[in-house]
Amino acid sequence: MRYDKALNSKTLSNAFAVLIVFLVSFSIPVFVCLFIMEDAKNARIKMDVGSLKNWAQVYQMEDGNYKGLETNGKLKMFFEDIKSMDGEAKVFVGKDYKSYCARVIFKKGSLCIDNSGYLGKDKGICSSSITKCD
Repeated sequence: MRYDKALNSKTLSNAFAVLIVFLVSFSIPVFVCLFIMEDAKNARIKMDVGSLKNWAQVYQMEDGNYKGLETNGKLKMFFEDIKSMDGEAKVFVGKDYKSYCARVIFKKGSLCIDNSGYLGKDKGICSSSITKCD
């Protein structure tokens, strides 16, 4: 009788060990994939910010100023793409329509771009009253 209990206990502990090894082996690739997906989102957001900066320069060359930049359809397309990746973007145009800045906030940080060519870390300056990043 004791032999059967010891055998059942040993079988149960072996099954438990196999289960733990399986779960650990399975969870590591899942977590790695999650981190890779998050890094890919952040890289795509940074790419969108660079494209937004270039597009704003084209907008200014065509119109002579940044009036209407914040409501433009192309800009909204970039912002919707950023939002779909759990980011948040806002653009601010100066009262004279000669300057703009945009802030993009995402999980790994925040970026700022402005009409002077700045594209870098957001320092919290960009707003409706101050349309520059640095």
